[in-house]
Amino acid sequence: MKRKKSILLRTLTVVLIIGLHPIASAQWQADSDDKLQVKAAQAIDNIKTKVERSHPFFEDAYAYAIWPGIIRVAVGFGGAYGKGLVVEQDKAVGTVKYWQFSSGIQAGAKNFSMIVFFKDKESLESLQRGEMQFAGQAGVDLLTMGAHGTPGYSAGVAIIPLTKLGLMAEFSASGVKYNYKPYSK
Repeated sequence: MKRKKSILLRTLTVVLIIGLHPIASAQWQADSDDKLQVKAAQAIDNIKTKVERSHPFFEDAYAYAIWPGIIRVAVGFGGAYGKGLVVEQDKAVGTVKYWQFSSGIQAGAKNFSMIVFFKDKESLESLQRGEMQFAGQAGVDLLTMGAHGTPGYSAGVAIIPLTKLGLMAEFSASGVKYNYKPYSK
C-alpha cells in the first residue's frame, strides 16, 4: 500500500511540475554558416518586433516562408524578385524564389521583407508544388511605413510584409510565381 501511495505521490509531483513549468516549444534556429538563414532570422525578429499582429501566426502556423528582402520596382508595369527560406515545424526544409510581374496604376520602388504563413500541411504543399499565385494589390509605402498584408488566413495562407525602405503607390493586378527547392536529404 505504501508503495502505491509513493508512486502516486511521485506521479502527481511530476504532473504538477510540468503543469506549472510548461516545456518550451522548439523554435527554428538559423544555421550561422548560411547567409540566407541568418538574414531570415533577422527578418523574423524585425517582423515580430514591428508587426504585433504577427505573433499569433508564429504560434499557430504549421509552416512559413520568409523572404528577408524582396526588391520591387514599378512605373506602369512592375516586377519584383526575392529569395527566401521555408520553415516547416521548426526545421528549414528548402528555399523559395519569389517572382512578380504587375500592371496597373503604380510607380515607385521598395525593399521589403515578407512572411507567408501556412495554416496546415496542405497549404504548404501547394507552395511546394508551385501552385500558389496571388493577384491584385493596392498599397502605399513611404520610407519605412507601409500598409499591406492579410488580417487572417485566406485559403490556409496569411501574408505579412514589412517595408524596409520604399516610395511606392499602386493599384495593380499582378501574377506571382514561387519556385520551391527542397534541401537535399
